[in-house]
Amino acid sequence: MANEISTIGIMPHAYKKSSLDVAGNLLEWLSGRGIDVHILREDAQAMGCPEKGSDNEEFASGLELVVSLGGDGAMLRASAAAYAADVPVVGINLGKKGFLTAMDADGMYPGLEEILAGRYMLQERMLLACSLGEEDSPQLHYALNEVAVGKRELQRMIRLEVDINGRYFHFYAGDGVIFSTPTGSTAYSLSAGGPIVDPLLDCIILTPICSHSLMDRSVIISPESYIEVQVQREKVMPTLSFDGREETELPRGGRVLIRRAERRLKMIKLQGYSFYSLLRAKFDFPDYGK
Repeated sequence: MANEISTIGIMPHAYKKSSLDVAGNLLEWLSGRGIDVHILREDAQAMGCPEKGSDNEEFASGLELVVSLGGDGAMLRASAAAYAADVPVVGINLGKKGFLTAMDADGMYPGLEEILAGRYMLQERMLLACSLGEEDSPQLHYALNEVAVGKRELQRMIRLEVDINGRYFHFYAGDGVIFSTPTGSTAYSLSAGGPIVDPLLDCIILTPICSHSLMDRSVIISPESYIEVQVQREKVMPTLSFDGREETELPRGGRVLIRRAERRLKMIKLQGYSFYSLLRAKFDFPDYGK
């Protein structure tokens, strides 16, 4: 991406006043520097400037950067828009953990000055592509963090057959299975007992959720592999979720195909960024011997 950025999309957390207030201030700040700012229609309405709203196609037209305002949830939403437009995304943390974001609110303007001057790190992160439905017209979904196959009923188990590269691998009974990217290894997968993986690696992390089996460990799968999941006939309603944002019901006996996405997400970090330093800070690692 060229250093000269002339068109930026702003995506705030539309249900948090603090995020909307920051978005309004950022809109004024960017406009004052001659930058064309794009805002999705629903976000512009929430910000109180509906006349500045645009539909998805207008939002993506000429876009060079997407700025997320919020926590990791807002960042996942903005990442989906940036991926669709094939432009970089940067996050300003207004939430709690902010694992995916690049800077906190108090460093927003200095950080953006650095980005506008071309002083930043551009990382490429792997996504998952998930297809379901008929083979001749499959529904395709993308996930930066994870694809999770689960269930609605709390008191019942779901039974899933998992095949890898066309061969039977394992039969899972429990609350479901998470298929995570390295970026998502510190999210839902970690809560279910999965490993922490450097986000610049490429792999698929399979982590069972409350498995009723001795085989309850995560499995690290090659990014070249493809995974098929078949939901066995049950008295439960199976569900499929993508980054915790979208959820769809699965037909009993239906199949889901998961593989590495064909493109990567471009994510901006400020100079000096270290995943391991971030890990220490966010999880409050003790300083033994320091």
